[in-house]
Amino acid sequence: MDVLLIGADNPVGMAIQAVFAQWGRHRALPLNTAAARWRSERQAKKAARKDKPQAVVDLRLAWQVATDEVPQPLDIERAHWLSKACEHSSIPYLLLSSDRVFAGQGTRSLREFDAPDAFNEPGFQIMEIESRVMQAAPSAIVLRTGPLFASTDNNLLTRMLFRMAIERHATFDDRNVFSPVACTDIARVVVAMLDQLSVGADASGVYHYSSGDRTTEYAFAEAALAAMSQYRDSGDIVISAQEKRPEESVETRVFDCSRLRDSFAIKQVPWRGFMNSTVKEYAESSAVEESKG
Repeated sequence: MDVLLIGADNPVGMAIQAVFAQWGRHRALPLNTAAARWRSERQAKKAARKDKPQAVVDLRLAWQVATDEVPQPLDIERAHWLSKACEHSSIPYLLLSSDRVFAGQGTRSLREFDAPDAFNEPGFQIMEIESRVMQAAPSAIVLRTGPLFASTDNNLLTRMLFRMAIERHATFDDRNVFSPVACTDIARVVVAMLDQLSVGADASGVYHYSSGDRTTEYAFAEAALAAMSQYRDSGDIVISAQEKRPEESVETRVFDCSRLRDSFAIKQVPWRGFMNSTVKEYAESSAVEESKG
């Protein structure tokens, strides 16, 4: 199946293309993020139809959230234009979204039928994008995922490792609970969904995927530091949990992924299994950059 990847140059897009190459069942039609900064609906329609893709996967929103970037009004319009064009041409459209549509005020795992309740940015914008997409394309798929991490670009893991290297004594939150997802893992999930869509699977609406284990920023940082110590001298780095304040509320964003499992037979995988390889790649690329300097 020929798949148009919007945001093919971000770590998720690169991971999906690697899976395509490994499995050999789909062909990527890559469109980089800069090339998808359309100024009109006509441009979005042209992009969706140019190479006659059999599916479109939009990775821009999830990676914007991963980099701590707040989606702008034009980003909302672009997703709406693209999903509308796909619907009119009967092209399956998959939007990779984020757990930030939820405020995280409860403690139970979140289901797809739970109403999004974010009350700040970027949650408002994510809610609006999802709403506009589903209105324009009832057959679209919205796949929400937890915080993404990779060895390159600005994301949860690289920000942590950079802070540790600069500050040497760093503190991290140990209250808020989440389930991070490696870019290589979400690539596995997206490609498995495409496999079934290519043979006629009837699927639409919202699905959830996150790793199979919960963590906090501090616990995630502990695992990252332990991995980094295998590849770089990290003996003088000390991390600690931030002092808890009674007036601060705890946020819990973890997903129930049973709909994805029941519909696509895709199982959750623990994020810890991806930590060593991801940190190793980060350490190697950092060493290359340092040698150039």
